[in-house]
Amino acid sequence: MFLSISFKLIILSNFVTSVVSNSQLNQKILFDDVTSKKEEQASVTPQHVLFIVVDDLGFSDLSYKSSIYNISAPLFPTPFLDSLATAGVRLESTYVHALCSPSRTAFLSGRYAYSTGMNSEVITNGVPDQLPTNIRTLADLLKTKNWNTSAWGKYDIGMTSWGCTPLCRGFDNFSGFYNADEDYYTHSNGKVLDLRINFDADYLQTGVHSTPLFASRASEWITSTIKQGAKNTFSYLAFQAIHAPQQAPDDLVLSGPCADLFPIHEPVRRVACGQMRGVDMGVEEVIAAYKAAGILNSTLIFFSGDNGGNTDTGGSNMPLRGAKATMFEGGVRAASFVSGAGLDLVAGTISHSFYSLVDWLPTIAFGIAGVDPAEALIPKHPYQPNPPPLDGMNIWTSLSTGSPSPRNEALLYLDPFSCFVGHSEVPCLVPGQGAIRVGNYKLIHGHVSQYMSATTNVTGQFCGSRDGDIPSTLPHMNITQSSSPPFCPGGWVFYSADGTAQVRLPPEAAGYCSSPPCLLPPTSSLLTGGTWLFDVVNDPMETTDLSSQMPDLVASLLSKLQAINSTNIPQSHSAVDPDYDPSKHNETATPWRGDPVPFHCDPNTTQIDVRSNFDGVVFSTQNSSVKLQGWAWSPSASGHGLAPLNASFVIDGENVGTVIANIARGPQFLNKTGAPNDEHGFDWPVPDPLARTLRTGYHSVQALISAPDGSIGNANKSPQCIQNTNPTPCK
Repeated sequence: MFLSISFKLIILSNFVTSVVSNSQLNQKILFDDVTSKKEEQASVTPQHVLFIVVDDLGFSDLSYKSSIYNISAPLFPTPFLDSLATAGVRLESTYVHALCSPSRTAFLSGRYAYSTGMNSEVITNGVPDQLPTNIRTLADLLKTKNWNTSAWGKYDIGMTSWGCTPLCRGFDNFSGFYNADEDYYTHSNGKVLDLRINFDADYLQTGVHSTPLFASRASEWITSTIKQGAKNTFSYLAFQAIHAPQQAPDDLVLSGPCADLFPIHEPVRRVACGQMRGVDMGVEEVIAAYKAAGILNSTLIFFSGDNGGNTDTGGSNMPLRGAKATMFEGGVRAASFVSGAGLDLVAGTISHSFYSLVDWLPTIAFGIAGVDPAEALIPKHPYQPNPPPLDGMNIWTSLSTGSPSPRNEALLYLDPFSCFVGHSEVPCLVPGQGAIRVGNYKLIHGHVSQYMSATTNVTGQFCGSRDGDIPSTLPHMNITQSSSPPFCPGGWVFYSADGTAQVRLPPEAAGYCSSPPCLLPPTSSLLTGGTWLFDVVNDPMETTDLSSQMPDLVASLLSKLQAINSTNIPQSHSAVDPDYDPSKHNETATPWRGDPVPFHCDPNTTQIDVRSNFDGVVFSTQNSSVKLQGWAWSPSASGHGLAPLNASFVIDGENVGTVIANIARGPQFLNKTGAPNDEHGFDWPVPDPLARTLRTGYHSVQALISAPDGSIGNANKSPQCIQNTNPTPCK
């Protein structure tokens, strides 16, 4: 079942109109004078790869974008990055996931975040989730060809045990932080230091901004590694910038081009500009090191954002709709380019070929380094199960010759669980959130935004030129609510020619308000869930929902999305582990499970004892509500079994929800189960319309329990089956 949303085409401005007409460029790949050379091979196979990721980079947060999309507003001045991009191939239709941990796991695994169970969360301090350790990362695969490998900056794919960390996942050297965000100068999250040199905590960098720190360490590594005779190198440089908190060196904010371009009444935008200026300078330093080492001509540079820009912290996705954490193009279409060795035939061009972030692993490992693709299907450790198949494609021929992309479809996002549990005024009509692109068309189903699926702020969702959230970390600037960032996850955030933020409301606001601020009504499809269809080739701004006009195509794309969902891959979203205790490690973020000796690289994948029960499906006699009840705990969980486990639910073969089993069940529970306390129950309300559906006909219901080691299994007495609300043997 899906909800079709129709709305009138809105004319956003002369600027927007010009961009929409320019979107016709999407109908072909803009390669000059290469048509006759499509079948030729590039003249040089790169020997070195530099993979750069900028955190929360907006689609138009590079100054070369102004000429492509006729943007008259000031953009971040990035002269060095512009020089790399315009000398290479500017990639204008490359997709990422909507949040940082999902994208980073996909970059390094070649699998969609959904395929590895990593789609539903950002991994933060003490959360015992990680990219499954049976998967060999891109660095692991390159080591089979004796490449030297390194990682710098933000990691954020898990740190539960030492086997999850970079030096145990194929990287020879690492300096950076394990978690999602932290202070740029103290390198701490709260009071907990999160900065490493290889396995060791780095206490000596307080006061040093992370952008030049990571750039200098990447530069020093390539210099020393080449001096030692390395023939092939891979460096993964994942800058912390331009993610929150809003911190940039004063000299990049209070004077210079950022102060000239961005007015004082847009301080957040100005500081984000300073952050991006720092990235531009950092990349220039790194490239200078490659040049001095004599290897720049044999180096290929990949550059990408990890998700769309966060307009709350100064990013911009003009002209695209939406932002980070949304399924709109502004959340999942990356600012991206490739430059350097192997691109002779296509240098200086713009490509609108359709690529996905999962394509980088097979392209680099198989297309460039010559790794046997079979290596990617071998588990990291011999006693582990085989990893899932790759989702990525080797696009090296397409990139290097301008031939068509082999990709025609990509999963953009899939989280089957998001709903407004606990907010009766906002019914959840379409559980979950997902997006898939096939050919020219993109389907969004369910909730378009992680922000809008937050159970703590459902009724506060709005579009406003200012969101009233005052950043506390901006240096020497007079910050008030009137200068806070814009917020409109379902619409468009633009900047005018003088750098002032402007918001254009989503079409779904029609009939409720005509100008911001606009509080979305509880009946809005952006809140209750819906289905949208866009032709993102001819309408990249997603102004026109085609779902009511093309129901057959909607049904076809929805079936593709649901076929993926029916694989029932549980999505990790664990609670903070009580055993995560930085005070045991001198207040540093440190892996806490498994063998404590770092270089033993223990992945902590031993079999775990799980005790559980699926008590059953409970139908209310007072109303139409339906609940799934049971309990689960493990003596092997942290805190001597105190840490709660996750329970996820599958109804008629489809994932429908997940909870943390942390509800008190009463003293009698302890005698029955042997648990250390009674807080290990679950009592999950099935959302409508699924709850109503369960009341008639035959249905199978499973309760799956996630063990402390990440393995998944049926709870005791699962599955259970019902026929017209009565228990019945499962067929």
